[in-house]
Amino acid sequence: MLRRAIPDVERQDVRILATDIDTDVLSKAAHGGYPAASIEDVPESYRSLFQPKGSRATSPVVVMSDELKSLIRFRHLNLMEPWPMRGLFDAIFCRNVMIYFDGPTKTALIGRFVEQLKPGGWLYIGHSESLLGTHQNLSHAGRTIYRRGT
Repeated sequence: MLRRAIPDVERQDVRILATDIDTDVLSKAAHGGYPAASIEDVPESYRSLFQPKGSRATSPVVVMSDELKSLIRFRHLNLMEPWPMRGLFDAIFCRNVMIYFDGPTKTALIGRFVEQLKPGGWLYIGHSESLLGTHQNLSHAGRTIYRRGT
């Protein structure tokens, strides 16, 4: 979607940082292979970003195109340890992770996310998660969408 929304994306500071604590998951993600059936709900106009793996057009596996992979960096990250990121993010997606943490840990993690967001940046959490009340620097913008104040 970024490539289509920003035609000169290569000349912009646009990158996606994909993180996980599990290095096996990161390795699979960096490879970019998915069951072909998993992209059935992807709009037709975006399916060209996935090609059948191998020479068969009916392969049960598709892989991300190099065009798509070029925007993504896959890195190991333990949310409970120091974060190596220096710059601020326009958006952070943390979906279906906080359900594993207790209340104080969730509160601390949300604080860290807010510190890493640019003013006006967006935080997206999973549908089964909540912020345990309000956060002074976030405003509710949708069911699981929050925006950092300026």
